[in-house]
Order: sequence, then structure tokens, then C-alpha cells
Amino acid sequence: MLHVTNGDSVIQGFQAGSIPGSYLPWRDPLHDGPVPGVSSLEALSDIRARALSDFGWGSYEEIRKAYSTRDRTLESFRDHDETVLWFEHDLYDQLQLMQLLDWLSRQDREGARLSLIQVGDHAETRPFYGLGQLTGEQLARLLPGRVPITEMHLESGREAWQAFCAEDPTTLLGLARRENAVLPFLGAALQRLLEEYPSVQNGLSRTEQQILVAAALGAHERQAFYLQTQSFESCPWGDASLFLRLDGLAGGANPALTRTGADEFSINDHGRRLLAGEDDWVRSSGVLDRWIGGVHLVNDDVRWRWNSAGQTLEV
Repeated sequence: MLHVTNGDSVIQGFQAGSIPGSYLPWRDPLHDGPVPGVSSLEALSDIRARALSDFGWGSYEEIRKAYSTRDRTLESFRDHDETVLWFEHDLYDQLQLMQLLDWLSRQDREGARLSLIQVGDHAETRPFYGLGQLTGEQLARLLPGRVPITEMHLESGREAWQAFCAEDPTTLLGLARRENAVLPFLGAALQRLLEEYPSVQNGLSRTEQQILVAAALGAHERQAFYLQTQSFESCPWGDASLFLRLDGLAGGANPALTRTGADEFSINDHGRRLLAGEDDWVRSSGVLDRWIGGVHLVNDDVRWRWNSAGQTLEV
């Protein structure tokens, strides 16, 4: 068996639970950086490796090598008796699941057995945030409940992935509002993605807004920002993704946070005006350079904004 999942913490659980087979962690925060529609997994892996390197998350050569190994392992799925995808309900996982289902939909699957485990909660683990919380024994008990991946799974994944990689997010908004019988966590995850568009009120994404609120509540050190902002989330984000946005708010000619130490920050007057809705981060910062899937938002040339009251994108 080939088991594909989100990251290393789950792999450790597989090992502890003596789950038979080979393990493949996907390891890509697809909500950070460019994910344009390209023709091959290889081409996208190169784009992703460069983006993550630019974020300071490792050297391009190391990340690219890891992606090459990962991609070759996935491409060998027909060499296994069964390939099992293990993913939870949050945005990080649902984007990876979309990518894998889209890729599998375009492969020769003759004779291949594909299965899926999706988890949104666990009776023995409250609050439940993800598969990495579960023990090896708990993970092993999930394996018999896996379901066959059908054409409906593949079609839904392909449709969502193509919408995510598109240069226009309009289709993505429709998918976020639609119930999906085979991918029940997809809509909520896409909704959370759309909340990363600049707000119509002050130009901040939801994560940026939460960081400034945390600062106003007294957070100064990175870990304090992480813990406070995650209390606002039903599905917590990874710390590296949060810190990327924290540093963005403290950068540029007109930051919303002031660095008060090597790794400490405090909210300044600009940040307070943003929280009060008296300023607009897109126009006042001069540093916007953000990708959301295939959409590139640069400087003040932002076509789409998120309206939280109407739960919609505005042009």
C-alpha cells in the first residue's frame, strides 16, 4: 500500500500504528504563494520550490530535490496494490487533496485501487484539529473505514483544483457555496481561502486582521501572535504561514506593526487605523504582492475583495 498524507506528524503515527505499506507526506502549503494552472506536476513543483525558497523556508535546491522525490513516489502508484489518501478537513489538507485527485484523474488508472480517508472530527480527541493528533492505534482503526475513490471524487477534485489555479476566482466562490456529497469539507475550506482576499473594509485578509487584533490585545512575541490568532480559527493554520503574514505587516515603507526587538512586534498608529476601518492596507502599505492560487494580487491593482458581511467577492 502507498499512504499519502499531509505531513510528517501523521507519518510518525503510521509508523507507531504499524500501518502496512509505504508513506508519502505531501508537504506543501498551497495557500501560500503561486499555484498557477500549468501542464504538469513537474512544472508546478518547480514553481512551488522557488516560492517556498523565496519565503526563506529552505534552499531552492533542497526543496526542489524533495519535490522530485515526492513526485516520483506518487507516479509509482500503479506499482502498489492500493493507494490510500489520508486528509483532514482544513484548508491545508483540502487543497492538497484537490491537487492529488486532479492529478490522478489524468493518469492511466487501469487496475489501480484508490482509496480515501477524510476526517473532520474524532470522538476520542477534542478539540480535533488534524490527523497528527491521533495515536498510531487510532490511525490504524481508521484504515478499515476507507472508501473507494470514484469518478465523482476525481471529477470534484479536478473541478475544484482548476478553479483554484484559475486567474479568476469567480468559479471558486460558487464551489465554496455548493454542498459536495463526496468531498464534504471542501466548501468550508474554500470559504476560508476566499477570506484571504483583501477586505472591502480595510484591505486586510482575515489572517492579517487577526494578527492586528492579537497585537491590540497585547501580543508581542511570535509565539504569542500564533497562539492568539489560532484561537480565532476553527482549523488552525501552520505557524510558518502565520509568520509570513506577520512579517508582511511589519514590512514596507508604511508598516502596520513596528518591530520592537529581534523577534517582537507592536501595533502602531497605522495598524490601529486599519482596525478602525479608517485606512486601507492595499492602498496604504504599497507592498501587496500576494498569490491566492492562480490569482496574483499586486500593489493597489486588486480586482477582487472579500465582503465578510455578504460572504462574497466584490469586483
